[in-house]
Parts: sequence; structure tokens; C-alpha cells
Amino acid sequence: MKAIAIAAVVFGCLPVGALPALAAPTAAESTAAAEAERRGLEMYVYDQAAWHATDRFQADIAKRPGGLDAIMRAGFKGYIVEPGASGGSETTFYGEANGAHFAIARYVTSASQSISGGFVEADGDRSLSLLAGRMIDAREKAMAEMQKPDHGLCSTTPPNSLVLPPGNDGIVRVYIMTSTTDANVHPAGGHYRFDFDGDGRLIAERRFMKTCFPINYGPSSKGRPEIVVLTHLLDPQPTEIHAFVSRNIPVPLGVVTVSNKHIWAVTNGTVQYVQDVEGTAPPG
Repeated sequence: MKAIAIAAVVFGCLPVGALPALAAPTAAESTAAAEAERRGLEMYVYDQAAWHATDRFQADIAKRPGGLDAIMRAGFKGYIVEPGASGGSETTFYGEANGAHFAIARYVTSASQSISGGFVEADGDRSLSLLAGRMIDAREKAMAEMQKPDHGLCSTTPPNSLVLPPGNDGIVRVYIMTSTTDANVHPAGGHYRFDFDGDGRLIAERRFMKTCFPINYGPSSKGRPEIVVLTHLLDPQPTEIHAFVSRNIPVPLGVVTVSNKHIWAVTNGTVQYVQDVEGTAPPG
């Protein structure tokens, strides 16, 4: 029988007992879970920087002569977030002319989440860093890959993109994610990652779920759910998508990894093994 993924909304304790118990997570699974937690946090930090910078950018546009129409006529293309000084980040809204990118506005988000910056005037430095150029190139290539078959999204609205700067491995990771269309529903499926090496070559890609998982945490006749439970088929531990999504919903995620029958709790980005499905407690 083909395995299927199941999502459930739980208004009480996490259900157990459906599958046979196996061993607690291996060292490799625990390491991968910790990496998922770390990367999910990085994704969230960059996503938040983009969100707050976009709010400021939109407010600043309203004060400019010509408003949004003038920005679009100037060749506006999008934004990119890269590491900033002192642990913060820098969000650059950029345009393109004659095949070259140029900065339209820059906003710096500090480690304490304060934000500063504004439009780059014509006599200012409108150049983009080499890193920003590399990240933009990676995103454009990822979006082109999304046009190929078997890259379906879970909503009809344009996807969100999130680009992480290269870590110690030199890889730029681009996430193309199904966008949220309902304030009480967050998509857990329809998300992809594309990995690019230092030469800008696509070296790996993956999807994170085989189906769409609209996580509905809105109120119902039973009230709001205490936890949302879903099964995961593609990995033996939660991924960075689980960690990232959990930071964007007001209830914990219960993730049952099918291959090893483990139950994990993913709460506000923290990934923790709970027990095996039949209730075997973790050792120690």
C-alpha cells in the first residue's frame, strides 16, 4: 500500500498508539534536527527583515513624487536581504537597467530589530555588492526552475522567495514557498529549496512534502486547536520548513516521521523528539 500523508487538528493531547515503536532518534537524526532548527531560525530572521523593510519601503514610496508608478518606471525588480554589520541585515530594493542591477533603497535592520535607511538618491552609491548579485542570480535561476513540470504550488497567488547567504559550505540556498492567503491558514506543503554552488550552478533541489498541507489554526466550534499534527514522509526528522512554519503559527506542530515512527514537537522553531508512536519514552 502506498504511504499517504495525514494532517490532523488536535484539541487535546497528541494521539499515539497507531504504529509500532522503534528506537529513539539516532545521532544522525538528532544532528539533522538541530540543523533544521538552526536553519529555520535563519530563514525566519531574513524573512522578518524583508517584511519590516518592505513596510518601511512602502511608507517611503508614498512620500516620493510619482509614488509607486515612478518606482516601477525606474525599473523596479525586487529586493534582496544580505548580512549586515554587527549581526544585523541589510535589505536592498533594486531595479534593473540595461542588464545591470542598481539600488533604489536600502534598509538596515540591527540585531535588536531596529530599522533605518531609505531611498538611495541619484548621486549616492547605487551599486550592489557581489554577494547581493550572486543571491539575486540564484533566485532568478530558482524561479526559472519552478516553471518546469513537477514544481506545483499550493495556492494560485505568486510564491514567496527567501534567499540565504552562503554558509561555510559556500552554498546559496533559495526557498520558493507557497504564499499564505488566509490569516488563519498557513501552508506547510508546496515549498522547495534550490542549492547553488560558488559558480552559480544548481547542484541540488528538493521539495519538502508530496502534497499540500494547509494548516488551519483558526477558531471552530471546538475552539482553537492546541496542536496541529501531520505526518512527514521524506525525512526521518523534521526539516527547516517545519521549524520555519512553526514560527509563523500560534500553535505547536506535532510531526510524525513515518520511516522511524517518531513523534516530534516543533514549537516556535524548537525541534524536540517526544516519543515513539506507541508511547515509548525517550531514554534518559
